[in-house]
Amino acid sequence: MLNFQFYEKVKVVFGNGAVRQLGELAKHIGCGKALIVCDPAIRAAGVVEKVTRGLESEGIGYAIFDGCEPNPPIAVSEKGYEIFQTEGCDFIIGLGGGSNIDCAKGVNILRFNPAPLIQYANFQKPFDVGAGLVIVPTTAGTGSEMSDGAILSDERHIKFNFIADQAFAEYAVVDPELMAGMPPKLTAYTGLDALTHAVEGYTGTLTNDFVQFFAEKVIDTVAEYLPRAVADGGDLEARGKMAVAASVGGFLLLYGHTHAGHSIGQTVGGYFDIPHGMACAYAEPWVLEFNAPACPELTRRVGQAFGAAFTGKETPEEIGAKTRDAFIDFRDNRCGLPSIKTFPYDESLLDEVAEVCAKEFFQQFNPRKMAKADCLEILRKMYA
Repeated sequence: MLNFQFYEKVKVVFGNGAVRQLGELAKHIGCGKALIVCDPAIRAAGVVEKVTRGLESEGIGYAIFDGCEPNPPIAVSEKGYEIFQTEGCDFIIGLGGGSNIDCAKGVNILRFNPAPLIQYANFQKPFDVGAGLVIVPTTAGTGSEMSDGAILSDERHIKFNFIADQAFAEYAVVDPELMAGMPPKLTAYTGLDALTHAVEGYTGTLTNDFVQFFAEKVIDTVAEYLPRAVADGGDLEARGKMAVAASVGGFLLLYGHTHAGHSIGQTVGGYFDIPHGMACAYAEPWVLEFNAPACPELTRRVGQAFGAAFTGKETPEEIGAKTRDAFIDFRDNRCGLPSIKTFPYDESLLDEVAEVCAKEFFQQFNPRKMAKADCLEILRKMYA
């Protein structure tokens, strides 16, 4: 099957203060009224006003939908589309972290495809998406501004993939100044999400020289700059580096995809209401260890980025264990992630969670076949 290894269709405006160019961008694409898709916290923090000032400077109108939620429900995107229609908007600005961006992408799918939204989940039915989606990330993590899809949940908190070549944003406005106010915990788990995108693309079945070139830079950048951004939110150099790393990590999702780390992470996150980046970071070291026999040299390179020392005589299993420990040390001690047990969980559900993890879409890109029993063992290690 013909599969291009390098292509990026999202047009990016980057730099401190880039959000002030939103009005100019709206005129460039011929639009006159935006639906700003966000959440109550973003609105309360005054970030929406930075967007609206950029629009008002060029006479662009807007309406605000601030109903986004963590692990965004499909129903919320459907509500946002109702407001889009009622307000007579002609383009969308998705403002916030990954949940808000995914919600905005759901709204945008409904602009060009009949409801209900659920019919397009998990490749059940193809969908088209046209122009007019602008993403303004306020976190450096998901890279959704550059990726080819969204993850939305149903009423049972089960997550669904909405992925297609047409599911990109048209434009991304990446402004590190918008990220300067992120608290340390949010900085940490969003940054670790960017890291897991790069690590999984790097070690997955679709890896290639292009993926590895970019993934290595993302991994090294996160290793150097994420602890700085966690320690000092006003460090704009660190914020800028992490913003680029997150966007490039999102771009890599098109080519390397994710694998079992996300299959486990997003499933656990959905069942036990754990923020996405945290959930993936809890799963990743154990998945790296599991996969090491299939890709020992790539696993070694990941471990080295986080300070693991190798003699060159290690078995693949020993490489996996050292990389696992180095990742955990970086995650917990340098980035300050709390124990996964901070979040309430039901141990009796782990068997069910394992079954869902083993069947999850991104497992097909894992370099080792992972059965339900393997998933359950990893879950038990995560919660040990």
